[in-house]
Amino acid sequence: MLAGWLLVQLRVVMIPVFVAMVLAALLMPLVDLIDRFVPRLLAVWMVLVAGVAAIVIIVYLLQSPVRAAVDDLAESWDATRGDLERWLRTGPLDLSQSQIDDLAARASDLPRNLTTGLFGGPSGAARMAVEVVGGIFLAFVLTFFFVKDGPSMWRWALERVNPLRRSALDRAGPAAFTALQGWIRGIAITGLVDGALIGGALLVLGVPAAIPLAVITFFASFFPIVGATVAGALAAAIALAAEGPQTALIVVAVVLVVQQVEGDILMPVVMNRQLALHPVAILLVLAIGAAIGGILGAIMSVPLTAATVAAVAAASAPDREPASDANGTTPRSPDTTESQKEDA
Repeated sequence: MLAGWLLVQLRVVMIPVFVAMVLAALLMPLVDLIDRFVPRLLAVWMVLVAGVAAIVIIVYLLQSPVRAAVDDLAESWDATRGDLERWLRTGPLDLSQSQIDDLAARASDLPRNLTTGLFGGPSGAARMAVEVVGGIFLAFVLTFFFVKDGPSMWRWALERVNPLRRSALDRAGPAAFTALQGWIRGIAITGLVDGALIGGALLVLGVPAAIPLAVITFFASFFPIVGATVAGALAAAIALAAEGPQTALIVVAVVLVVQQVEGDILMPVVMNRQLALHPVAILLVLAIGAAIGGILGAIMSVPLTAATVAAVAAASAPDREPASDANGTTPRSPDTTESQKEDA
């Protein structure tokens, strides 16, 4: 509870640190591979530049079909709205005109309510913008140094630990980092399944920009709750404009079913294999994280828990060999020292 509260209060710092750790866990294997052939500094810059270029290319390829579909939605909104109201009135829902007007009023107030709750006014919006820009810059700088100097930073930290506890800590750190990498793999697997299922449904239904929407769904899976909501709402809106209310309703149903299966079945099972956490523990951690820190808590709860569990398990394992101190000598445990005194 205290850790969750601190994460929320220090989110301006903790979010960039968390993002940098995730990016470092993602990029470190590739940097280590390239490091065999070129200096590490050059390898880091090669990977970072390639990563930024890949993101730019993906955004460029996705924006054209998605923007065209959104433009069609905006141009045909009046006709689409009329078709939707007529379907709500004469379709299976059989709503009255007053109920339809109430739904329209609620829908028009939703963006303003979300913005008010998130920013708290113009000053809150400006503060949030500053925090986002500063957080992106801090995350990029931290990622660069974590990837470039991570091993030396870890050795520096170990040298300042009691030699008797150094071996346990040296096992705990890499275990936590490996667990973070397992979380990334698990999210990628679940996102790939979500994107394939939803994208396949959109293709079958003839919804425009089905492939770009599937790719957006994949990347949205890295942001629990909000990512699925945004991707599903975008797909439903495009389906509404292109194919009508019935197709949009089918898309909403498909998205809800896929997200429920992913959140309650697929993700716990995949994370259990990647992180050695029981599915029930993953569901409880997600629920507790969301209750304490909202979306931020839901995003960070599983990887932080997995890293903590892996670190504790590794630190609790018996030493295979004594750890050396900063001078290269092997410390003797208190039991060994006492036995030597008795022999003397």
